[in-house]
Amino acid sequence: MHLIIAEKNIVAERIAAFLAGKTKVQVTRDGAAAHYVFDDTVVMGLRGHVVEVDFVEGYNNWRSVEHPPRSLINADIVKKPTEKKIVGLMQKFGKKATRVTIATDYDTEGELIGKEAFELIRAVNSKVPIDRARFSAITKDEIVKSIQEAAALDFNLASAGESRQIIDLVWGASLTRFLSISAHRGADSILSVGRVQSPTLAMIVDREREIEAFVPSKYWMLSLATEKAGIGVEARHTHGRFTDSTEAKAAYDATVEPLRVTDVITGHKVDRAPTPLDTTALIVGASRLGISASYAMNRAEDLYMRGFISYPRTDNTAYPKSLKISEQLAIFAHGAFSKEAGYVKDHLRSVPTRGKKETTDHPPIYPTSLANREEIVDDVSWKLYEFIVRRFFATFCIDAEWETMKVNLLAGSEPYTITGGRILEAGWRGIYPYSKAEENILPVFAKGETIPLLAKTSDEKETQPPARYSQSRLIQRMEELGLGTKSTRHEVISKLSGRKYIEGNPMKPTIVGRAVTESLEEFAGTITEPTMTKTLEEHMGDIAAGKNTIDSVLSESRKMLSGIFDDLEKNETAIGKDLMERTREEQTIGPCPVCGKPLRIKRVGSSQFIGCSGYPDCTFNTGLPPATWGNAIKMDEVCEVHGLNHVQLLRKGAPAWKIGCPLCSHIKSNTESFLLMPGMTAEGVKKLNSVHIYTISELISRGPEELSKNLGLSKSEAEKLIREAGYVLALLKKRTELKKFVSAHVAPKRGRGHSKVSAALISLGVVDVEALSRADPKDLLEAKLSEAEAASLVAEARSMVNISRMKEYGVPAITLKKYVIAGFDDPEKFISVHPAGLSLATGVSVTTICNHQKLVAEKLCRPCPEKISKAAFEGGIAPLRKKAEPELLTPLALAGVYSPDLLVKADAKTLAKVTGIDEKQIVNLQKYAQKVVEK
Repeated sequence: MHLIIAEKNIVAERIAAFLAGKTKVQVTRDGAAAHYVFDDTVVMGLRGHVVEVDFVEGYNNWRSVEHPPRSLINADIVKKPTEKKIVGLMQKFGKKATRVTIATDYDTEGELIGKEAFELIRAVNSKVPIDRARFSAITKDEIVKSIQEAAALDFNLASAGESRQIIDLVWGASLTRFLSISAHRGADSILSVGRVQSPTLAMIVDREREIEAFVPSKYWMLSLATEKAGIGVEARHTHGRFTDSTEAKAAYDATVEPLRVTDVITGHKVDRAPTPLDTTALIVGASRLGISASYAMNRAEDLYMRGFISYPRTDNTAYPKSLKISEQLAIFAHGAFSKEAGYVKDHLRSVPTRGKKETTDHPPIYPTSLANREEIVDDVSWKLYEFIVRRFFATFCIDAEWETMKVNLLAGSEPYTITGGRILEAGWRGIYPYSKAEENILPVFAKGETIPLLAKTSDEKETQPPARYSQSRLIQRMEELGLGTKSTRHEVISKLSGRKYIEGNPMKPTIVGRAVTESLEEFAGTITEPTMTKTLEEHMGDIAAGKNTIDSVLSESRKMLSGIFDDLEKNETAIGKDLMERTREEQTIGPCPVCGKPLRIKRVGSSQFIGCSGYPDCTFNTGLPPATWGNAIKMDEVCEVHGLNHVQLLRKGAPAWKIGCPLCSHIKSNTESFLLMPGMTAEGVKKLNSVHIYTISELISRGPEELSKNLGLSKSEAEKLIREAGYVLALLKKRTELKKFVSAHVAPKRGRGHSKVSAALISLGVVDVEALSRADPKDLLEAKLSEAEAASLVAEARSMVNISRMKEYGVPAITLKKYVIAGFDDPEKFISVHPAGLSLATGVSVTTICNHQKLVAEKLCRPCPEKISKAAFEGGIAPLRKKAEPELLTPLALAGVYSPDLLVKADAKTLAKVTGIDEKQIVNLQKYAQKVVEK
């Protein structure tokens, strides 16, 4: 049996389909584990790494005296399975295999995953041949060729990946643990530190300090307006920026007529076509399309696994000679890019462009198959795919060519110039819209001619601080400094964002991100510098090249980290104090409106709110959406009214939710509730806010005496206000219950969230669940509910209300549950049926049922149903059980027929109509009952 192991299930599925050809592939799925069988071949997919590196037992306790953070540097490392079901399946097939082929992604990480699979197979089968298939695209030709030409696993490359895995674990765990413990941070607010993460964060912090330290300086730009042949033209002073205002004014004053043309210079410019895409260029291009680095790589990975593009993690910017251009263009002769493919054929360059980086592992990123919008449904993936296709086309197109023109002028004695250009040959620009170059076609000028001076301008401007890093620019800078790899750089940025160290794009450090960086810079600066990290990266690269060993590099890493801990441990107390003081500001948004003490963002589990640091003496607080919607982060913007920092919620993969001033938001959200009070006005609400009453419950809690004193009211007026507030509080409680009910029973859809449905119901007069239970489903269609949804919602509400009433009437919860299951939750229905039938339907004793029916009937002011004894019920039903099935006995008993004599007396036709039982069955049962009675 030939076992082929791919990195992911989707790749395994495609490999099986390619290799099987017309042979049917048998698919078996068991949760995360799946495999594909055809002929004598089994193909299975992993889920990336199926084992992880971790410290040996005993190092998980952060507070351990025996194993402090420094001890992690030399702690033993073990490998633990993370996907036991997949590992078990792989080893099951591995035992029987006569050949095993590793078909994971061909990069450092993929080679390490392959080595992990190799070791797991070797543990159960020491002799089976294991080879390695290498491919750059998941297409039939590439896959078939790679399996046929499979070679040995590259253990050096895998060891390079393993060394990075271990080094990142040790550095991250030991430093994170040390810093978090020093700053007394809990498990939900650890201070993460990393070998690549920390110097990357330091670059963002450094740039922010440059921006803050930047002192703008004024400068002046001079221009003039003229025209030729009715076409308006702008000319700029050749001096460029004037930094001296006196000099600028002198030049401005000297700009006078006549305006003469002194030179007309024409030229020719070649606009080079772009080079092939590597990973960094892909991320930069995606950024210009509004796609974040991590999401771009996620979508590119998906396109690769589906066979639409080549491997997206590459440093190569030169196509291999084996790439057949004509065949690649032929793929796009039909479909969405047929027009562009034809254009390329008409504008084909002799050889494709090439960049400075050339490697032998993977080609540059290029499209491997034609896709259409039906196959790539989501807009982001399509935008990325189209960009890759057009970039690929552009690299085969001839260069663009421009005619340039420069016109030099003299206005009095002051020199000015006009520049223009027009495209002579569009070349690659005809199919690549991502790099715009606008033409500026000038009218014809002649040397020595005089043209009019229509206007002159002196614009005062200021120099600007350096720009913050965008994700794409930061990744470029990381590449320049040797920080991380093409596969991990975008993940580092995501981790910094997830740790709430940075925000926005362009990126800005948060208070806590800056605090961590500046503390590390002060006490152990080497962590934040790229030199040490770059050195380790280079030496890990040497492992892959066979020039170094994993043991040597790990030993070097431990030595570096030990030196860092020498500095850290000497300053542990100072570091902890520094971090606590710096990060306290992270949560402080301004003064409490009630007592003036600091208001802070606080978290308890997934709940978060703004609370006063003076608690319990001051109880002021305002709610925030739960952390599932995003972590609350303090913003720089300050409310002009309340002096509080604005707050926003940040969640990975979602745009920031800007709440603004939390007190303004709090007041706004509660004003509507106040105005539900009959005697309340907008001015009245402002008056309540002025004495720090922001919610209905706060108004009630003040009490009449304090309220009359605060608002200058009489005691009776204050009491009336509290009564009205109590009414509104009860109403709000009902509305909250309605919203919870809607959330539980209505599935959200685009443009129809739970809040919108609830608001629509309230506007229709359905203010609580009880009102919903009485509603006509047809009336609820205005709330954007379908007929089926409306009917189901009303039925569920009715059931909930009925159950609540039955509880109020005294029916115990345990027994009530049985009544509900049997369909007797409606109090009216409950007392309308015979207790004998209820007993058969629910299994509850007939005596208990009689007692419950009496309770409910009295509450409803209805006649009490017939009461029967247990003996009478058992004596009557026992002989009928010998002849009739339970499905016949229950409806008969519900109709009051639970004994032979009652059955004999009943009219068969009427009983059939009431119970739904066939009349012939009833007649036959009556004959049996007659015999029983006669005996």
